[in-house]
Amino acid sequence: MANAARGDCHRRTRRLKGLYTKMIYIDFHTHQVPVSQDVVAVVAGRDTWGVHPWDSLPQPLQGRGERLSFPSEKDLVEGGFLAIGECGLDALRGPSLERQEEVFVQHIALSEKTGKPLIIHCVKALDRLLRLRKALRPSMPWMLHGFRGKPQQLRSLLDAGLFVSFGHSHNAESIRLCPAERLMLETDDQTEHTIAEIYNNVAEKRGLDVAALCKVMAENYRAFFQKVPLLA
Repeated sequence: MANAARGDCHRRTRRLKGLYTKMIYIDFHTHQVPVSQDVVAVVAGRDTWGVHPWDSLPQPLQGRGERLSFPSEKDLVEGGFLAIGECGLDALRGPSLERQEEVFVQHIALSEKTGKPLIIHCVKALDRLLRLRKALRPSMPWMLHGFRGKPQQLRSLLDAGLFVSFGHSHNAESIRLCPAERLMLETDDQTEHTIAEIYNNVAEKRGLDVAALCKVMAENYRAFFQKVPLLA
């Protein structure tokens, strides 16, 4: 048993060394399965589960006599999902913000019960999002994906303890100011720019080489998902 344990430890050590010596591009939120062998992608619907705020209207909820259609906590844990989401609030599209908030709160509860972090879509509803976070005081990490806001909005997210994920379209000053330990990068649903291109762009703006940025992203993956990012 001791030899087997040492063998497992050595194998894990080799994986971790490989993680920091090989360039791995982590795509923290995407709707495409990667074709490149040097990309670790968190694919919506495959690696995460959630009801997008645009689709909140038909979603039944607990506590109002409605039929429950959310998956069970057991299914989410056994299904190997990394996170809950994307979910959240969108003032420009979808049902009323009141209805979206009802559904979002259920996602927050599911995140807490399953011990899985939350990936959030938020458009023109940042104040409402932050009020919810302050009121509910979740213990699991939250990440706002596709952030395009200005530094003042970035500061409010950082002060609330969120991770912030940037895509190809972003505010250049915000990308420079975001602390490395809260920064994430993504392709989302666009296909014009690869995750490697986004890394190159961000590394240049932050005055880093790409290998250093890849290392930061690997560390943030571990902090957020509590897992080591391994290539398929």
